[in-house]
Amino acid sequence: MVMSAVAKKKSNDLKLYRTKQKIDELKSKRGFHTELISLYIPHDKKISDVTNYLKNEISESQNIKSKLTRKNVLDSINSLLGQLKNIKEIPENGLVMFSGAIPQNNTPGTERNELTFVEPPDKVNTFRYHCASEFLLWPLEDMLTPKESYGLLVIGRKKSALGYIKGNTVKVVKEFSSGIGSKHGAGGQSQRRFERLNEEAEIAFYRRISDVVNEYLLGIEDLQGIFIGGPGPSKDIFVKEQRLDYRLRDKILDVVDIGYGGAEGIRALIEKVKEQMENVKYIREKEVMQRFMKEISSESGLGTYGLEEIQRALNYGAVDKLLLSEKLDTHEVKLGCSNCDYTENRTLKERLLDQSRGDIQEESCPNCSSNSFKILEIKSIIEELGEIAESTGTDVEILSTETEEGDMLYSTFGGIAAILRYKIDY
Repeated sequence: MVMSAVAKKKSNDLKLYRTKQKIDELKSKRGFHTELISLYIPHDKKISDVTNYLKNEISESQNIKSKLTRKNVLDSINSLLGQLKNIKEIPENGLVMFSGAIPQNNTPGTERNELTFVEPPDKVNTFRYHCASEFLLWPLEDMLTPKESYGLLVIGRKKSALGYIKGNTVKVVKEFSSGIGSKHGAGGQSQRRFERLNEEAEIAFYRRISDVVNEYLLGIEDLQGIFIGGPGPSKDIFVKEQRLDYRLRDKILDVVDIGYGGAEGIRALIEKVKEQMENVKYIREKEVMQRFMKEISSESGLGTYGLEEIQRALNYGAVDKLLLSEKLDTHEVKLGCSNCDYTENRTLKERLLDQSRGDIQEESCPNCSSNSFKILEIKSIIEELGEIAESTGTDVEILSTETEEGDMLYSTFGGIAAILRYKIDY
């Protein structure tokens, strides 16, 4: 039942982050009528079939009574058709496109067609064409929900526990207490009777656990497997009892010895089997931070943190893994002058952006003193550093603050750290 270690995959965190940013942006957009089109295209769908479908929608849209609504819907469909002409093949995960007439203020007639592409982080399985006053976003949001989950079962003679791990979450679902007394009795026939009663109580205890485990774990759709641990022979007796549903028995990946029963054994079980589920985000976050802390504590020069230090290391191509906190609220703002082409960058916290926009409008260009100084681009620091990392083949891990290690990255190291390929002099 022992599963071989899963091959490590490159982190998908940056793609997931970008998808979430796009979703948040698209959620804020509304149309006056059913003028916003959402198009989900699976990999195996022929582009010719999609274009034929859209051309049929053009015919149907001719029947829309409102002249303005009809124009906006037709513009949105034609915008999609125009882009599809430039696509030779649907990407492996499929393609998601949003096109719609977005009002520029609250007055009809001010709409401007906007077209947005989203690279889906997971496979698009169903072709969808959806026309409404808002974009259809739940299929994309569903892709952001962690799919992989594992059941965790700690079996002890007196204490047991059921839990699971999914994404960056570990949860103890239920604890069990047997109430079984000590194995020692009075001796003789009374001793044997005492032992028999204890054995029967122990089996009844395991059967009670099995009933709860069957009910709970069979309700998890994407259960990848189950790990069972515990002290002594209890866990083996539990497995041999075969009271688990056959569908769950087939998912038992490993049965291991740990020093604890009950809820305190859940984390010990995770530590014991972590190599067998190393693509789970919770495990990745813990391991990458442990590796970073090892480099920091050993003073090897291969661990560094702080925005300026990380930017320099990225520009040298020296970063192996870039560690960013999802709680980062810093933005890189590019400013420029249209009169003399002067540019500069500023790093600002999100809460200061609105105030800074107004202040910058009042500024003169530091180079030519003209009033043509303005904001050219605003990027989150995660996106800014992520783009540089991608260009140098650096793996990007975006850590939550749900784990102790993720919280440490944000609170102790400012949310920006790196493990280097080689030591550099700052």
